[in-house]
Amino acid sequence: MKRGLILAGFLAAAAGFWIFRTPQFSSAPRPASGYDTALKKFAAIEKAEEPLPLGQEGRSRMFSHGRKTARVFVLLHGLTNCPEQFVPLGKILFASGANVVIPRARYAGYADRMNDIQGLQSARDLLDQAAAGLDIAAGLGDRVSLVGLSGSAVSAAWMAENRDGIESALLMAPFFSPDGYRVPIADALGAVFSRAPNSYKWWNDKLQEKDWGPLYAYPRYGTRCMADVVQLSRNVRAGIGPLKAGRLDILLTANDTGANNVLTRELAANWTAQNPGRVSIFEFPESAGVPHDMVDRNQPDAKPGITYPVILKLLRVAVPENPPGKN
Repeated sequence: MKRGLILAGFLAAAAGFWIFRTPQFSSAPRPASGYDTALKKFAAIEKAEEPLPLGQEGRSRMFSHGRKTARVFVLLHGLTNCPEQFVPLGKILFASGANVVIPRARYAGYADRMNDIQGLQSARDLLDQAAAGLDIAAGLGDRVSLVGLSGSAVSAAWMAENRDGIESALLMAPFFSPDGYRVPIADALGAVFSRAPNSYKWWNDKLQEKDWGPLYAYPRYGTRCMADVVQLSRNVRAGIGPLKAGRLDILLTANDTGANNVLTRELAANWTAQNPGRVSIFEFPESAGVPHDMVDRNQPDAKPGITYPVILKLLRVAVPENPPGKN
């Protein structure tokens, strides 16, 4: 009986350590040494994507002026979206004189929106997506700006903390933890479900695969991938200190029902304390009606006329005379 209790206590302690220990992540920079090397790196990505069953909108994009420019932007799409999500913003940035890279995350952008492979996507894949874009950007521009949305905003935050060579990073609606859960509980669930068999959840339970969102975005998400993003978030939260990036800007919306904005505000305060004058946070009020996906103009509730001017201001880019689309 005593041995059984000791064994049970040991197993409970081991499980607790496994669940609550800070997950570890790493990334090895391989920056392009110049413009031509950057082109070769992007060509390698295109070649690797050729045999994949991707939709046309799902492929990685690069907008280049044919030379190295003063600024370059790396745009990271959301978990169940693809590079097309950022193309309209990318074209505006390109028109401002900058080069732009929009890398595809692994398992994103498949023509079959109901594929079963997307559930294999991991936080590691999001870090690799960001690293690939930053490696290319090193040869495309003198000043590198990194932009991430939702889950990819978490990988952008990780890069802002850990990678040299980033002038600024913009985190839009970052998914550091799901809304509606206490953070310790969400962290524990993240640890468990990131290793559990994957299952899928609909973004819209009523419409399901007929979801009225963009036809290049997936109508459902995998539980393992979402949980693994929380694991990456835990690493980011544990690493708050002096930033490697020159500046960190955070953009929220009060209408966000997916991400925990309270936690994000706490993290912003902690980053500000460690990096005075280098961190900003802005939140769209509930009355603006801005959704979690504040970038994709093809979302049915998109508000690009409201969001794009703010995004461009945070990126320190002049707002065009004819801002995009509807309000």
